[in-house]
Amino acid sequence: MNPLLSPQSPQRASKGDQDDALSTPQKDDEFDDLSSPHDAGKKSCRIPSDGEKLTQLLSMDSNAHSAIFTRFRSPTRGTFTNTLSTITKLDLPNCGLDENSLPSSLASSLPTLKILFFFKNKFTKYPAVLGECENLTMVSFKLNQIEEIEPEALQPQLRWLILTGNKLRQLPDAIGRCTNLQKLMLSGNNLSSLPGSISKCTNLELVRLACNDLQEAPLDLLSLPKLAWVALASNPFLADLASTHLSPDVIAASDLEAGASNKAKVLGSGASGTTVQMTMSSSSPPGPVAVKKYSSMDITSDGSPSDEFKASLFAGSLSIPSVVKALGVTYPTNGSSSDDTTPDLVMELLSGYSALGNPPSMTTCTRDTYSPTLTLLPTVAHGYAVAAGRALTTFHASGLCHGDFYSHNILVADDGDSKLTDFGAAFFYDKSKPEAELVQRCELRAYRIWLDEIIGMVDFDKSNQWEMQAFNDLKDLADDLAKPGATFTSAAVYPRLYKCKPEAFRVWPKPLRFMTGYATATLFTASFLSLPILSLLAIPACWKTYEARLASTFVLAAYAFSFFFPSREWPAFRKVGQLWYEMFDVSCNMSAEQRKRAVKMGQADTKYIIGMHPHGIIPLQAVVWSAYCDQYFHDPITGENLYGFGAAADVVKYLPFLRNMMAWLSAGSASYDTLYNGLEYGEARQCNANNNRRPRHLYLLPGGVAEVFESTVGHNAIVFKHRRGLVKLALETGADLLPCYVFGGTDFFHNLATGTNLLARLSRKIKAGVTVFWGYFLLPLPFLPKVTLCIADPIEVEKWDKDKGEIPAELIEEIHAKYLASIVDLFEKHKAVAGYPDATLLVK
Repeated sequence: MNPLLSPQSPQRASKGDQDDALSTPQKDDEFDDLSSPHDAGKKSCRIPSDGEKLTQLLSMDSNAHSAIFTRFRSPTRGTFTNTLSTITKLDLPNCGLDENSLPSSLASSLPTLKILFFFKNKFTKYPAVLGECENLTMVSFKLNQIEEIEPEALQPQLRWLILTGNKLRQLPDAIGRCTNLQKLMLSGNNLSSLPGSISKCTNLELVRLACNDLQEAPLDLLSLPKLAWVALASNPFLADLASTHLSPDVIAASDLEAGASNKAKVLGSGASGTTVQMTMSSSSPPGPVAVKKYSSMDITSDGSPSDEFKASLFAGSLSIPSVVKALGVTYPTNGSSSDDTTPDLVMELLSGYSALGNPPSMTTCTRDTYSPTLTLLPTVAHGYAVAAGRALTTFHASGLCHGDFYSHNILVADDGDSKLTDFGAAFFYDKSKPEAELVQRCELRAYRIWLDEIIGMVDFDKSNQWEMQAFNDLKDLADDLAKPGATFTSAAVYPRLYKCKPEAFRVWPKPLRFMTGYATATLFTASFLSLPILSLLAIPACWKTYEARLASTFVLAAYAFSFFFPSREWPAFRKVGQLWYEMFDVSCNMSAEQRKRAVKMGQADTKYIIGMHPHGIIPLQAVVWSAYCDQYFHDPITGENLYGFGAAADVVKYLPFLRNMMAWLSAGSASYDTLYNGLEYGEARQCNANNNRRPRHLYLLPGGVAEVFESTVGHNAIVFKHRRGLVKLALETGADLLPCYVFGGTDFFHNLATGTNLLARLSRKIKAGVTVFWGYFLLPLPFLPKVTLCIADPIEVEKWDKDKGEIPAELIEEIHAKYLASIVDLFEKHKAVAGYPDATLLVK
C-alpha cells in the first residue's frame, strides 16, 4: 500500500475536497496545472501559495507515481485532511526543488512527517521551515548545492542527517542543539573546521567527513563518547598518507580473461564500483579472480572510490587471513598507470560466502539487522570475533582505520571462515598525532557494539564444556572492551588472551581465594629453603633452651616424616594453582577451540613435550601450569587430559616437603633415561603409583639451573641456544614439541646472583640453583606480577628410525632452530598484550 494512503479511507477524494485539505482556498485548475515546479513557472509568474507548493511535493513523491491525487476522490471533504495526518515519509528525488519550493505550513500540514528525502535537487540552503516539523527525525539533502544551514532548521529531535555532496563551508553552532543526532553524513563538502558545539552531540555514533577541507583533526568530534564509525579520508590534515603504503604488483590487462562469452560475470555492484569474475592466465595454475572496477564518481556517502581503492589494496596486502587478499592492480585501458584514473583491483575470488548481517534500517539507524532465525555456536562466534579483532588490530598497527565495521561488511562461510570487506570509509592516519588514540577508540567502540550483537545470537547446549568455555571467552572479551580507556592492545583483542578462572573454588569469596592462594605460594617458596633451614637446626648452638630443642625436634621429625612419606602424584593438589589465577591475573593465549583440538590430538597418537621458559628463581609458574592443564586441557567425555608427567632437578628428592609437592604434581627425575622411558613406555614411578596411570606427555623447564641466574625482575632471557637434548629426546620418542613462554616468570623475586658469578658456577656443579633472592619486605614473599602463559603451535617431529643409525646433526639443528624461532615469535607477538611492550628477549 502506498504510504500516503489512509488505510481507514479507501475512497477517493474529489478535487474540491482538496481545497480544505490544503488550508488555502484554490481553484480546481490550479491543482491540474502544477504538476512540477517547471510547469508552474510556465503557467504563471506569481509566487505559488502554500497549498500549491504542498500539492507539488505530494505529487512528486517517489511512491506516488505522479498520480497521487487520483486516489483521493471522495464525497467526504475531511478524507484528504485525515490522509495528510498519516504521512510519515516524503521521497522527492531529482525534482528541481529548492528552498522556495517548501510551504511555510509544512509542519502543520504534515504533522506526522518523520522522513524527508531531497536527493539531487537544487537547494542552496537547508531551510528553517524543517525545524518546525516536530517529528522529523531523518532528513537527506544528498547531492544538492547547499552552502548554508539555517540554524532554526536544526532541532533536538533530528536523528539522521544526510548532507553528502553539497557546498558547505561551515556548520552552524546550532548543530549542538541536535542532542539526539546519531548519524551525520557530510562527505564531499568544503568544511575547513567543525564548531566546538559538536561536542554537545553526545549521541552521535556515525559520521562521514571524507573529502572535505579539514585543516586540523576534529578532536572535539572524535572525543564524543558514542562515536563508533567515522570516515575522514581526503582531508588536508591527513595529507597523502596512503601513498606511503602502496607498492602493488601490476597485472597486464591481457592476463585477465572475461570468459568464453567475453562477458565477465558480475559478482556485485555498489556506489563505488562493480566487481566481476575473471580468469587470470598469468597465475600458476590459471584460475578465477575477482576484479573490482571502480566508479568514476567523485564522491559516495562514505568517501571517494579512489580512497577505497587505496585502503583495499593496502589491507589486502597485509596477509591477514580474514581479509580478502589483493593480488595486484590492472589498467584495462592502456596497460599503464594514469594520474586521473583509478586502476582495477585484482583480488582472490571468494566462493560460498554470504554477509553475516544486513545494513541498518531506518528504524535501527546505526545498528545492523539480522535474520530472526540466525543463531551461532559460541565457538563459531568466537572464531568470527578473533578473526575480525586480528584484522582491526593489524590495521591500526599500520595506521589504517576501517571506519565501517559492521556485520553486513563481514562475509562468512559454512566452515566458520570469515572475511572483512568494504573499505569505502577507510582512511590512513598518523599514529604519532593526538587523534590516533581517539580514532582507535572509535573503532574499538564499533567492535564492542558488534560483539554484543554477536553474543546476543549465541545459542548452545550449556552442558557442552567447549562451547561453554568459548561463550565465557566471548563475555570476557566484551568485559575487557568495556573497561574505561580500553585500546586494542590493553583489551588484548589480538593476539587474544583468555583469563583463567578458579572453577574449583568459585564458591569461595574472592578475598579468601586470594589469602589462601598467597599463603600456599609462600609455603611453596619456603619449601625451596628447607635445606638451609635444616642446616641451621643442626647447629648445637640452636639447642640451648628447652623451647629450641623442642622446636628443632619437631621440625626434624617433620622432615623425617617427609622422607618416609610415599612420593606419588596427588591429582587434587593440582587444583591449588587455581587459587593463584586471580592473584597473578593469569591468562593464556589458547582459545577453547585450540584447546579442544590439542586434547583430541593428544588422545590419539600424538605425544607432546611441553617446554616452558623461563625457569625463574622459584618456578611458581609450574604450579600454575599444573592447574591450567588439569582444568583446561580436559576432555569431559573421556575424563582424559594432557596432564602427563614432569621433571625436576635430582637434588629435589633430598629436600623435605619440596620432594613431596613435586611428586604430588607428577614431577620426577630429570635424567634423560627417566624422561625417555616416561614418553616411550609410560614409565614414571610417581604416576604409575596412582592406579598405574601411564603418562604420554612430558612437561619440563628446559632452561634448568642456568636460567635461574638469568632470572630477576624486568629481565627476559632464556638459555637454550646450545642445548640439543630436548630435540634429541623428541626425535627418539616421536613426541611433538610444544614451546611455551611465560611472561612474568622472572618477576616473582629479585635475584642477587645473576650471570656467571661464584654462586652460579657452584650451582652448575651441584646441579641445583643456590642464590639469594627476596620479594616483599626483603623476605621470600613473592611479588604479584601479571602471569601470561603463551603456548605455540606444535612443532611436528617424526620419530627417528634407530635402524638408520645416529640422528643426523642437520636434522637436530633444523628442529632446534624451529623451536628457538617459535619461542622468539611467541615473545614478540604477545609482549604488548602481556604488558611488556618494550621488552627484549635475550637468547643465550
